[in-house]
Amino acid sequence: MGTLQVFPKSPLENYRKRASFDWKKLKTILYSAESINFQIKYYDELRKHPTLLKNSPLTPSLENQKRISTNEMFDLIDIREHWNCENAPLQTDIKIVANNAASLKCGFDFNLFSAAISRMGTERHQKFAERNSRGEIIGSLALTEIGHGSNANYIQTRAVYDKQAREFILTTPNFLAAKCWMANVGHVATHILLYAQLVTPDQVNHGLHTFVVPIRSPHTLLPYPGVSITDLGEKIGLKALDNGFIIFNDYRIPKDNLLNKLADVSDDGIYINCISDPTTRFGFLLSTLSSGRIKTFGLAVTLVRHATAIAIRYIAISNKKHATLLENPAHQVRLIPCLAIAYMGHIIHNELQTTQKRLLSSNQTLVQLGTELHAVTSAAKPVYTWLVRDCIRKCLEVSADNAYLTVSGLEDILLTSDPSYTYEGDNNVLIQQTTKWLLKLWPAAVQGKTIQFALQSANFLSNADQILKQKFAINCLVNFIDIQNIIEYYRWLTCYLLKLTYDRQESLREQETSIFVVNSSSQVYFSKSLATVYFLHYVLQTANEVISAVTDYASKEVLLKLLSLFGVWNLQKYAQYFYQGNYTSGPNFAHYLEDGILTLCRSLTDDAISLIDAILPDDILLNSVLGHSDGKAHERLESVLSQTYGAYAKFPWKEDIRESAKCVSKL
Repeated sequence: MGTLQVFPKSPLENYRKRASFDWKKLKTILYSAESINFQIKYYDELRKHPTLLKNSPLTPSLENQKRISTNEMFDLIDIREHWNCENAPLQTDIKIVANNAASLKCGFDFNLFSAAISRMGTERHQKFAERNSRGEIIGSLALTEIGHGSNANYIQTRAVYDKQAREFILTTPNFLAAKCWMANVGHVATHILLYAQLVTPDQVNHGLHTFVVPIRSPHTLLPYPGVSITDLGEKIGLKALDNGFIIFNDYRIPKDNLLNKLADVSDDGIYINCISDPTTRFGFLLSTLSSGRIKTFGLAVTLVRHATAIAIRYIAISNKKHATLLENPAHQVRLIPCLAIAYMGHIIHNELQTTQKRLLSSNQTLVQLGTELHAVTSAAKPVYTWLVRDCIRKCLEVSADNAYLTVSGLEDILLTSDPSYTYEGDNNVLIQQTTKWLLKLWPAAVQGKTIQFALQSANFLSNADQILKQKFAINCLVNFIDIQNIIEYYRWLTCYLLKLTYDRQESLREQETSIFVVNSSSQVYFSKSLATVYFLHYVLQTANEVISAVTDYASKEVLLKLLSLFGVWNLQKYAQYFYQGNYTSGPNFAHYLEDGILTLCRSLTDDAISLIDAILPDDILLNSVLGHSDGKAHERLESVLSQTYGAYAKFPWKEDIRESAKCVSKL
């Protein structure tokens, strides 16, 4: 294994000496030796692309931002072409070192466009994926329409098959059906992966299908006739991302551009269902959707890792005159849980990716894992993007004034995080998929039937009756924060909320015939909490299995503390249900929750800097003057601000003030 970084003597040295574990050993647990070797070599390669390593306090013009982000995207393409970048946690870190828009441009181009072609297409489509990987064409995903975001069933774009010409005719019936918010489409995308209603010559609508659609010439970047493309203009955040919208006016594409792993159309217009088994067909569909959610989950984990590192390193800088801000319990309870969220997210992201690879390995695996992974990822993406949103806000507040400077790095993190709440539609809509899956399991759970899934995310429901009979009987804090007991709390809570939600919906069905009204009316106080708690239990159970396999005692102990903190910190939001459901009475449960959070945060404070050292990549990927590993935030800040263009120059609009002053004096 390559040589890991050696930290010089710095203002953070005291915390590094007080750590209860060896950060290098922990790093080898979080990342494989192969991955660490790759990282070390990769940093040298990254330094050859200085455009990616910028850190300017000045914001370029809108057009310049788009130009810069496009150049950075091509830098990332160049790196990808020459390196086998398969290490996913590092991949995400590498991408957000660039302009956040560039990382998203590259993500839509490769992660969604190319990957979807490989999964949903056949041999005849691989030419598109190959050209995309070489940077010859640039892609994007076209699902959302102006009037139809979260509800894909109402998508109106049509692909009507013309059997005489053996072509599909793409039509946008009205403005509400215009495809929108596609990254790269505003200026540079040459191809899109289009979701449209497939209509055969007999006028039968066969529902949503996917097509590879060329929209611009790769040589001139001019739209083809029949394709109208417009940039969406300036936005809140991600201003350098060239989102666009498209209107099709009877635009024709070859028949072979239909991604036909699931279905096809014969030359004479007969619809062919390539997969007869509906379960297998559903598994293929879910695998593509789950992949996007896992990538968004990974991005959220990277963002919280970076934000937490910046904030903790900044407030941990030693000062001989007084204790560091990190010693303040008010700061500990805001930042240390963010560290727990980052660590558990790292573990779960690795597990989800492993599962996704298994899912794509064979049709049999797809059948076994598809629906469960769909349920897990439909909660994972909303829950973690919400958690990360709150963590980033805490990091900004704790770091105070200087955090709001662009050079702190937190602005880019915030602006990259914000749009993720609506990727694939509103989080509140997406998470309903998890609730629906759980509700289907409840009748079997009530009957005591065995519930068995590969990820074991809901297997405990087989014992729902016994779980709901349990009562709180713990009488000391040490036992309360034991991870096995915390998992039991979550199992009881999941069963209780599932029963509440099921009974609520059954009651509503007696009064209301509309399924939409029934689902919506139970969403706020029932369904959303159920899906969230179910996923949090999955995190605790899965991470506990991973941590149990760790052989280094000190590393294992600190990871278990982080896991327990993750559990009790999230549990406090649902404390009322334990009283409402008669699981407990009296003050002990609530007191243990508060004391547990304070105790775990305090015990992890000395380890915080080394925990960041272990999970964070090189400083060049953090791109922050406040969060550098040497702890010299103030020196770096002084250097950057003093070198800012025009910092000491007279401002050019000084005369405007003089003229205004003359007018005031005349009055």
